[in-house]
Amino acid sequence: MDEKRKIKRRHLLAEVKIKPEGGVWIEATLMNINSGGIGLYAMKPLEKKDKVAIRITYIERSELKTVEEIPGVVRWVQPIGKHHAAGIMFIEKVTKRNFPVLSRCLDYARTGE
Repeated sequence: MDEKRKIKRRHLLAEVKIKPEGGVWIEATLMNINSGGIGLYAMKPLEKKDKVAIRITYIERSELKTVEEIPGVVRWVQPIGKHHAAGIMFIEKVTKRNFPVLSRCLDYARTGE
């Protein structure tokens, strides 16, 4: 299968919470990330094209970090057993100015340091 992504995703295992507009927080596990979005496995189904809020919690240098609440949109969904795989695109461009913690998370994912 040919790679369709223009920006390479980095594998990063992290806890994620996803909240569809007007919904409740859904537990998920982040599998990969890049400056454009994330790939995850959610405990409940998400709907393609839904606008969502995203909160990522990851470990950096033995410290738990929670990123800012990031707006996104569900680009694709795929049931996998009892879980639900999904790709979520960030609605806003991630910069050090508007999402400083997420920007550090992306730096960490790129370098592993």
